[in-house]
Order: sequence, then C-alpha cells, then structure tokens
Amino acid sequence: MTATLGILGVGHLASYVVAGLRNARDDRKIILSPRNQQRQQMLVKSYGCEGANSNQEVVDTADILLLCVRPQQLENLLESVKFSPGQLVVSCIAGVPLAQLQRQLRDQTVVRTMPLACAEVGQGAVPVYPSNAQATELLRRLGTLVELNSEAEFELATVAACMNGWMFSYFDHLTHWYQNQGLEPAKARELVLASVNGAVALAIARPERGLGAISDSIATDGTYTKLGLDLLQQRGAFEPWSEACDAVEAALTPTHPSA
Repeated sequence: MTATLGILGVGHLASYVVAGLRNARDDRKIILSPRNQQRQQMLVKSYGCEGANSNQEVVDTADILLLCVRPQQLENLLESVKFSPGQLVVSCIAGVPLAQLQRQLRDQTVVRTMPLACAEVGQGAVPVYPSNAQATELLRRLGTLVELNSEAEFELATVAACMNGWMFSYFDHLTHWYQNQGLEPAKARELVLASVNGAVALAIARPERGLGAISDSIATDGTYTKLGLDLLQQRGAFEPWSEACDAVEAALTPTHPSA
C-alpha cells in the first residue's frame, strides 16, 4: 500500500510537490495542513488532496510528513504537534541542519530535501540527505534524484536550488533583448528557451566531455560565438554568479533564509 503523505506548510514549495506527484501519476493520499486556506483549497480541488483542520490531524493521518514551513516557523510547528515513533519526516526547510531536526524530532527518521519549482513538471535536481529508501520512492517522481554523502554537500545543493531560480531572470533579460530588436514576445521566448534547452541536452548527452571543452569546441577562433564569449569574459560576466553562490552559502549559517 502506498504511503500517505502529509504536508505541513502549504505554500509555493508544497504546491510544486503536489503538482509534480500528480503529474507523475502518483495517486497516493495527500493531506494538507490548514495554514493558507486559499492554497489548501486550490490543491484540494485541482489535485484531489484532502484538507485537514489542524496540523495534528495531518500528523495523525500520514505515514510520511513533509515539512514545508519557513525556518522561523519550525519551532512553533513542532511545539504544536505530537509525532508517532518511526514516522518519516522529510524537511524542505533551507538552512536547518539535520542535527537540529533530530534533536527536535527524537523518535522519527529525518531526511532533508530541496525540490525546485521545476519539480512541478518532473524536472530538475532533487537533492536528498541522508539516503532513505522510503524518501527515494517518493521524491524520485519530482525530478533527478541526487543522493548526497554529507550535509556540506547538501548545503551546496541548496545553493544550486537558488541558482535555478536566478536563471529565469537571466532568460527574461535575454528575451527582452530580442524583443527590443523587433522579435515578437512569443518568438523571443521560444528562441531563448530552445537555445538553452539545446545546450543542456548536448551537455547531458556528452558526459565524457567537460563543459569547458564543449564551449571551446564551439567558440573557435574567428567565430561569432567566440566574439561574444570573449566580450562576456572581458566584462567579468561570470564572476558575479560565483559571488552570488558564495553569498547564499554564507547566509545559510547562522541565519537561515528560505531558498
């Protein structure tokens, strides 16, 4: 029998997970906490979830519990409910380490993950730490499962989750450039996204080649590709991305902002 999933905290992340599971034809029972009634009812109507009247009702009903609250809300949540020994708790809370969760959830198995917005369509990385068969069975439906060997590696995956979100602004910037040159918005969007998708597909299809080597094989001397790439490198276009990653990694401790 498929494990029942209970979600504590019904915000954007919970919506991605629910949509991703249903789009993957996972018809398990999903019960949602009452916080954010409007979103709860939307998910009930759109995806066949069940709405609970209290957080304790979610805990009492579910086999697996997904924590989707903000870090500053965690303590109040855990003080308001009583778990059953042995329940699997999967935390989607950025910056809250496993040791802290285990101290607060003494009799439960705890796993960390960080699904991305693209989990809704079954794409993107789904980092998991530590490995757990029951968590794997659930989360593999949301994208490419990446089982990490340490919490330090997991925190790097949290940085990657933020990086994923930055890319949409980058794509938007490029799309507006094409629009400013006269291309209609729909065509500009299609051109940018198809170009990015093609680059990713080629890199995935050539795992034996380094990404820099692929770039070098395309941006050869005398090509327009190298002309543009040289300008980007001269202007330091890539360094700010590393700096942004550094900033997020540093911010994950001791303060714990949401991804």
